[in-house]
Amino acid sequence: MHILALIAAATLAPAMPTAWTYAVPINHGGAEVTATYRALPDITTRQVGMAAGTRPSSVRCDWRAAITVERQLVAIGKAAASVRQLPAMKTLKGSRPGDCHGNRRNIDSDIASRSEAINAHLLRVAEQDQRDLRAEIETLGPPTGR
Repeated sequence: MHILALIAAATLAPAMPTAWTYAVPINHGGAEVTATYRALPDITTRQVGMAAGTRPSSVRCDWRAAITVERQLVAIGKAAASVRQLPAMKTLKGSRPGDCHGNRRNIDSDIASRSEAINAHLLRVAEQDQRDLRAEIETLGPPTGR
């Protein structure tokens, strides 16, 4: 019986949305530095409506995904990496009939189906970050080996 519960829990576990990333290699005084931008969806759900006995259910799940962008800066030859949450955010919204728990995979699929908009947001944020990125790279100091 416990095995069936574990299988059911694994089946109902939320699937992670697609990972959206964009890497920018930068030459810093002959050393390579990589800035990796990653779009991260923060999904919230709200169940509305009701299911009353033998009457048809009016339950639906309203969802919202706040897409934030995180930049990780890694200098080759340096152990430490700088991670920064960038201020720009994009919000996606949707609704599905039924309860939120049962719709988690469908919501993840809805978000994944909007990959084009998420990628466009990711590239726009990366482009807007170039000046700050260059300034942060300068704070790394001279590359290793000098």
